[in-house]
This record gives sequence, C-alpha cells and structure tokens, in this order.
Amino acid sequence: MKPLTKLSLLFLIGLMALLGSSTGCSMTNNDDADQRDALLADPSAAPARSMKDYSVEDIYVECNKTFAISMDYLNELNDTGSFPDETDKTPMCFIRCFLQKGGIVTEDDKVNKEQAIALGWVKNGETIDDCLQDMTGNPCERAYFLMRCVSTRHLVEGRSKDSKKR
Repeated sequence: MKPLTKLSLLFLIGLMALLGSSTGCSMTNNDDADQRDALLADPSAAPARSMKDYSVEDIYVECNKTFAISMDYLNELNDTGSFPDETDKTPMCFIRCFLQKGGIVTEDDKVNKEQAIALGWVKNGETIDDCLQDMTGNPCERAYFLMRCVSTRHLVEGRSKDSKKR
C-alpha cells in the first residue's frame, strides 16, 4: 500500500488508527465536567467540515513542512500504539497540526467533538469526553495524548472484534 494511501486509510479509521499503550487512555470517566468543558470547542463556533473540504494527503504535506516526520515514524505509531520517542515534540506537533487542519482540534486547542464524530474518528462523544482527561502538557502533547487515547480505544475494539471472530 502506498504511504499516503495508508495515511488516508489510517485517518479515516481513527485519524490514523494509531496508538495504544497500556499507559494511554484512561477508560474510566472521573466526571471532571469543568475540565472537559474547558477543552471542548463550542459546536456553534466551530462548524464541522466535510471530507470534501480538504485532502488528507495535502494536510500531511503541509504539516510535514513545519513538523517533519517520516512515514516510518507514523508506521511505528500505527504498529505499536505510540511514537518510538515520546520525548520528541516535533512528531507531537505534527499530530497537533494534523488534527487542527482536519478540524478536530481548533486553533485555540479545543476539541471539536462534532467534527470527530462526523469524520468517523470516534463513534460517539463519550470517547472524546473520556479522552479529554488525558490531554495534559503543552498544546502538542495534549493533541498527541488525545490521539493516543482515541486510538487505544480503536485498537482495543479491533482486538475485541478479532477475538469474537475466532
């Protein structure tokens, strides 16, 4: 599969359906509503975009100009559930750029839950609500930890479906 085609597929199945370490997403909801609300975009202020509004490949190229990341690095993320080096901020900032260009994270670093659902990045808002508590650190780290949490859920759900097929 071509690298950018693979990137497109990954974006649609979990915005790269990546990530998932055992220290990733908290699967419990501590119900810190104020913290969650502070991280969510106002849906009326951030209308959802359709997939026709941008190209995943164009977003990759544009973000990669500022935050250079190799496809190998993204493949590692896809295969293992995390970046090989979680202290390197450049790939985390690439993720932030990518999520912003896709409309999932706003320019002021809030999560557009409706866009995440509209793109099929999450099945429902509960995933976003639960993952908001993982958004700590600087803006790039918050975007990465959000992605890691959401992707952990995708990986866990995928494994669950695979085990049911057997």
